[in-house]
Amino acid sequence: MGILRLAPLAVAALAASGCFQSSTLIRVNADGSGTLEQTTLITQAGLQTLRQVWAMSAENGTKPVELFSAAQARQFAEGMGPGVTLVSSTPIKNAEGEGSRAVLAFKDISQLQAKRGQHADADALGAERVVPQVHFAVTREADGHAVLHITLPPAAAPATKATAPEGSGAKPQTRMPPEQLAMVRRLFAGSRVVVAVEPGGELVKTTCPFVDGNQVTLVDVAFDQVLTNEMAFVRLQSARTVEEARAAVKGVPGLKVDLDPEITIEFAPNRSRP
Repeated sequence: MGILRLAPLAVAALAASGCFQSSTLIRVNADGSGTLEQTTLITQAGLQTLRQVWAMSAENGTKPVELFSAAQARQFAEGMGPGVTLVSSTPIKNAEGEGSRAVLAFKDISQLQAKRGQHADADALGAERVVPQVHFAVTREADGHAVLHITLPPAAAPATKATAPEGSGAKPQTRMPPEQLAMVRRLFAGSRVVVAVEPGGELVKTTCPFVDGNQVTLVDVAFDQVLTNEMAFVRLQSARTVEEARAAVKGVPGLKVDLDPEITIEFAPNRSRP
């Protein structure tokens, strides 16, 4: 579930300014249809950086990217899989910054293409090493309840390791150099990524521990809080398996993520829905 795709230069500028706030809410019905609401905000600091980038691009004859246009939202919808259409795209402008809220409709949630790597922030933290492509499916129970299955196939181990190689005689890396940690904190200052699911009916039970009313949070990363915990950050960067990543994220303030291979959300469908 990702932020609107941007031009490479713009992505680099935004990553350098730590200015993304991204929220994805998936509403799913018992028949597998539903909507995906993607809200993206770029802070004032990020906008200032972008304007500088655009000014340099204009000198080279490059036209600035229209970040929050309907065309960009439509492109985002097309990249999310077959049968996904854009319902609306609403600009956002407030004291914090500017952005947009795009609402997409899908006919079959199993066709959604929610791939790792669509969040530049998560990738930089090393999450792409342990979180592979996400798959969705809805099944029906004998009692009429619907169950949303969210599966994470095993991810391949990264080619490089943050810890010392076995037999090298070197001590494992346990701390990040202060200057490197300071740079990372600057990169992600103020950034937050949230992904949640809301079933179309009464939530009965879920294997995910992060529940608020009828909403189940799959991912919530408040980077300012996470990066105050240096050792948790190092462990996440060093994780080579889902098990290691699960141990690294457990109990970290500002970080909610369920890394179980399968997450289930059972709900009693609304009577007006099939």
